[in-house]
Amino acid sequence: MEVLNARTVQTNEVGRSGLLGPALTWVAGEEPIQLVDVGCSAGLNLLCDRFRLDYGSHGATGPEDSPVPVACTVSAGVPPIARQLPVIAGRVGIDLDPPDLTNADDTRWLLACIWPGTGRFDRAARAIEMGRADTPPVVRGDALEVLPGVLDCLEDGRIVVLNSWSYSYFPVERRQEYVELLAEVGRHRPLAWVTMDTPGLVEPLAHVTPPTGSSEPDVITGVIFDGVRPPHAGVLAFVQSHGQSMSWQAQS
Repeated sequence: MEVLNARTVQTNEVGRSGLLGPALTWVAGEEPIQLVDVGCSAGLNLLCDRFRLDYGSHGATGPEDSPVPVACTVSAGVPPIARQLPVIAGRVGIDLDPPDLTNADDTRWLLACIWPGTGRFDRAARAIEMGRADTPPVVRGDALEVLPGVLDCLEDGRIVVLNSWSYSYFPVERRQEYVELLAEVGRHRPLAWVTMDTPGLVEPLAHVTPPTGSSEPDVITGVIFDGVRPPHAGVLAFVQSHGQSMSWQAQS
């Protein structure tokens, strides 16, 4: 009970890298990117380019000898599967209470938060070992307070801001402030915003919902800010939230 009173649930599901891979290829192509994961927990998905992302007959992405294999079934559509992800020239996470991958108690808690019987435990343990060997930088704090400073410090290259089931936790009254912050940065340099979450959160895509009875009830959206044209927003895929499957929707 003492542990439960002192800690919050941390879902650092590396299976979501299987969903992130095609999204990064869609928004960046072969351009180097600066990846910012907002609400990243310990930041394991910042290591997505070091995992083996397997899409069956559609192909695979990443090093063949990676100790972290991620399998994602493509139920519909043709996602952009590249042999390698865009070069991640810089990566940083933001979280209110990030676990420390060098702290044994924190890593045990990450593993304790995995549902039993899912087969995800061993994969998560290997991802934690990978992260411990080369820990991605994670900034502690409220995104709306620390994100401007993080973005200001990024080097040249397209910025990709990721919200992986974290945007829905933002207070409703502050969501527009967050979007305006991204849009302001996007007026001066290319920026893409990728969200993975429940449908209905991102304007102007709030009306888009998965087919009735779908086994992929959540959605990935992409918004491109490039400072020249009006922002371009699109639904990329309907997905299963732990990365088991996707129905790709976007055109190239």
